[in-house]
Amino acid sequence: MSMLILSGAALAFSGFAAKGIVMDRHYADIHGRGKEAGPATRRRMLLLGWLGLALSFIACIGAGGWHIGPVLWCGVLSIAAWTVTLLLQYAPRKVVHAAWIGVPAALLTAALLLR
Repeated sequence: MSMLILSGAALAFSGFAAKGIVMDRHYADIHGRGKEAGPATRRRMLLLGWLGLALSFIACIGAGGWHIGPVLWCGVLSIAAWTVTLLLQYAPRKVVHAAWIGVPAALLTAALLLR
């Protein structure tokens, strides 16, 4: 159960990071002044961000069931959003590397839910 919670937190972090990286201000902080994400990159990252948040919801439902899962998901979203916000303010380039944590988290969630 706790592995699914950690997986849900990692997926939420990655989802918020993907959505935050393509914002104009944060993209310029990461890639240099005056740079903007292209439309294809922006759509792809927003889609991946929403996918990460949806998978996070599924992981939290798997961890706590339909009674506790949505409440757990709200807590996980809050912690992930605060973490991404602080990292984007103080270490924006670290967010790009840390966002990759969602890939093994998604595989772990799938493995634990399908067993």
